[in-house]
Amino acid sequence: MWQQCAQLFSQDFRFIVLDPRNQGKSERTFKGQRISRHAADLAELMQQLNLKSVVGIGNSMGAANLWATISLFGENRFRALVDLDQPPKMIKDQSWQYGFKDLTWENFPQYLKFDFGTGIYSHVDDTMFNQAKAEAQKFPYHPEDNFLCRIDHAAQDWRDVLVGLKVPMLVLAGENSPFFDYHFATAMTTLNSVIKAETIPNCGHLLQAEQPQLVYQQVMSFLKKVKANG
Repeated sequence: MWQQCAQLFSQDFRFIVLDPRNQGKSERTFKGQRISRHAADLAELMQQLNLKSVVGIGNSMGAANLWATISLFGENRFRALVDLDQPPKMIKDQSWQYGFKDLTWENFPQYLKFDFGTGIYSHVDDTMFNQAKAEAQKFPYHPEDNFLCRIDHAAQDWRDVLVGLKVPMLVLAGENSPFFDYHFATAMTTLNSVIKAETIPNCGHLLQAEQPQLVYQQVMSFLKKVKANG
């Protein structure tokens, strides 16, 4: 689902896609079903490849992985961050109204056992979709085997990390996301002046697959401003 975005960004960047543990071509294991371990995996990858000045782009849980990486290992390797449709807090309460659907402390974690679908709203390119489907059949993902990771992901609150963030971050929200109220993106800008937000129209949760051209344009515009500001 990242293929078209990768092709666009590869004109100017080295584009690396990480399959998290238990997903894609990565190893299937019961170990490390927590966001902190996923963050350590990302940190190890960046160290192994000696990556610097990284523009970290994360969709959904991928954004949480970026925040966890910064929380645990610092910001030194990052030039900028891009959050695709992921608020810093998944559970609604009096302090945060933009959580995941109807998830509250009262129905957590049982609510997470439901099948909420793919989150796709608009049409995804047929060729890319069919390739992704073939990959999923070859390397299947089993939600029931990753439930503990989903619980850990949903229980986190990353606002303390974002309040102290020094690296500029762009938040892109899908206007028609079935998972999150897109107003969460604007709410995030109140946490820190380095956070900017935009809404992608005619788009659900998988921004990189549904509107790759718009994501590319927004990110490139953001990075130009980052460069201009030093």
